[in-house]
Amino acid sequence: MTSKIAWLDASSEEQRRMRDIIRLFSDRESRDELGLGQVREALSDGLFPGTSTLHTRARYLLFVPWIYQDVAGRSDSGRRADNAERKLIEALKKAGDTQGLLGAQAGTGLKNLPSSIYWSALRQYGILANPGLSRSEALLRGAANGQSSTGDGLNEETPVWSPTIPAQPDEFPRDVPGGFALRPEEATWLRDRILDTAKDTLLAHLVVERPSPDSKAPWEDESARSACPPASDLLDLAHRFSTVMHGAQLLYNLLLAEEYEKAGLDRVSDPVDGYRQELATWADRMNAVDGFDTGGIRQLFYQAETVRGAPLNPLTTRFVGEWIDVVNGADLRRMAEHDAARDLITKRERRNKGALARIGHPKRLQNWTGGSGSRRLTYRWDTVLGVLLDIHTGMEGAQDA
Repeated sequence: MTSKIAWLDASSEEQRRMRDIIRLFSDRESRDELGLGQVREALSDGLFPGTSTLHTRARYLLFVPWIYQDVAGRSDSGRRADNAERKLIEALKKAGDTQGLLGAQAGTGLKNLPSSIYWSALRQYGILANPGLSRSEALLRGAANGQSSTGDGLNEETPVWSPTIPAQPDEFPRDVPGGFALRPEEATWLRDRILDTAKDTLLAHLVVERPSPDSKAPWEDESARSACPPASDLLDLAHRFSTVMHGAQLLYNLLLAEEYEKAGLDRVSDPVDGYRQELATWADRMNAVDGFDTGGIRQLFYQAETVRGAPLNPLTTRFVGEWIDVVNGADLRRMAEHDAARDLITKRERRNKGALARIGHPKRLQNWTGGSGSRRLTYRWDTVLGVLLDIHTGMEGAQDA
């Protein structure tokens, strides 16, 4: 079992991204049909570092290190950690708090355990004091508070976990009083970790300024809009990119809808009219935001590449630039009939999906459910908002006390 954990951590960042990709392709409104993922993920990481679409509740950031501290250095520690994470599922069910529970359906048969999903966040926020450690290494080193003589260049005196981590509840993980509800000292501690390790980001701002649970996007949240530069500057870029590219996403789905109806398929009701109406609404939203000029496009790509630490795919930057050029020169209320825009979307899908492209192949639309990548980009906001509200609710408990 230990070797299994080591394999999962061979490249933890790639593992996290692959799980995100799987999640994206299971959500019809978040699929990356036009190849915008590199820019979307870079902006998401810049706004909310350490987060993932799979992060459901904040207290997992404590559950995982507590389990690893308990079993570290014991015989067969990999199996013990695995069993403890599965035991945690039943304890949380018993606590009556199942919202965001990993394993709510699969139970103890869960394949991707919380430790594999949250490991990159534990590194990002300094909860894992020695960020170079894999999960299997953390189990080995934790036996002597991280002291080791492996000769791999890591500081032998560096503890595995932050020495200030709050104490775990009695009987954990067999019993989890309060379920996912953070105790005041836990919430305050997580806030401080984020403030220390994600400075000047929107995430750090919102861990202090409570967001509204009803916000549908970060730029629609009053607390988020009160952020200062550089967080506010990146939020503005993200908002503008989301808005302008949503037109491309909607036009793509309009093209699918037209072929769907021409093929005589009818499981989806009136998709052409629906997407024409959505494009009209998009045109109104575009008139309410600043667009992108040449300098703005350069700034967008610069920010994305800075966060990524690597260049964007040239085909992606070319498509985004060409789409913005079309938008800047078009009557947006007539985008549904814009020949150059329709041709650009058709060619982009073909380049991005290759043999799996659906425009021009109506037989591939039989399982279309009415939306493929049609949801506007909100940069993990749904899951980030849940984690932030967990932390704020816990801190409010401290104020009440």
